[in-house]
Amino acid sequence: MNKSIISAIAICFAVSSYAQQLPQFSQYMQNMYVINPAASSLYKDVDMNLGFRQQWAGFDGAPQTYYASGTVNLGRKPQATYSTYSIPISHRQLLKTESSERFGKHVVGGMVAQDEYGVFQRTSLMASYSYHHPIGDKYYLAVGTSLGWYGMNFGSNDIILENPTDATYNDFITNGNRSNLFDINAGVFFYGDRIFGGYSIYQLAQNEIELGNETTADNLSDAKLAIHHFATVGYRFTINQNFDLTPSIMFKALKPAPWSYDINLKADLYQKFWVGASWRNEDAVSILAGIHATEWLGVGYAYDYVTSDINDMSSGSHEIVLSFQFNRKQKAE
Repeated sequence: MNKSIISAIAICFAVSSYAQQLPQFSQYMQNMYVINPAASSLYKDVDMNLGFRQQWAGFDGAPQTYYASGTVNLGRKPQATYSTYSIPISHRQLLKTESSERFGKHVVGGMVAQDEYGVFQRTSLMASYSYHHPIGDKYYLAVGTSLGWYGMNFGSNDIILENPTDATYNDFITNGNRSNLFDINAGVFFYGDRIFGGYSIYQLAQNEIELGNETTADNLSDAKLAIHHFATVGYRFTINQNFDLTPSIMFKALKPAPWSYDINLKADLYQKFWVGASWRNEDAVSILAGIHATEWLGVGYAYDYVTSDINDMSSGSHEIVLSFQFNRKQKAE
């Protein structure tokens, strides 16, 4: 097999065994659901997103990710706080009590995605459920899980062999060029108008990736899905009526790879525009920007300048997300 094919297979199985298997995202601040199944319909009843990421543009066979996600709040919409008075209306200032009626939220959702890297493709289809329990007058604690299917495919049509009898290639073609896996993810998420924090764990089942024949000398099927951990926290500060600033950090862990973390800073301007920057240790610096085109439509873009050694072969990474967020009409009671 030529060098590019060898590299593609090496990348695939290095990723399967030692590095992050899940897609990389720079725009997760705009759609936390891609890293935590509990972070669903946080501020609107309906939250839908379309995303595309080109990793390491200019690098032949570099990863590409396409996805569509959506979540819907099935529960009753939380009611606004209202005031009650226990003495005549002319003396309201003497005694005033606050009563609030808040309800838990039941949220269902799903995500379909396709990752392409080298001669391999991975298609995923996930469905999720989360329950959001009100904490006090301002916060929610959400617990969620997602179940789904992964299909991994070896694209033999894209390969030109220098050696027609290549053992690895023939093993894949003869004994299995596709692997189907089922998996489960889980997460918790705490949030309010200003603060958020969460933890999630992905690929709990750790299923084996069955490509090729397990009995051959060139067996590559020992690779399996590895557990990924994500933890994130952030707080939004109001500088003035037209300017909010949100610092946040996300940690990612996958054994035996070292810890990875993103340090982010996002600024919201006039409740219409946002800009931000992110630093991912030993990997990239990201510049992010977006606009809320309408009350329900938003567009975000991120550019990653690669700081690792692969920068010599890449012009950076690009990511764009189109979001649709709105509330359901409430039935009269």
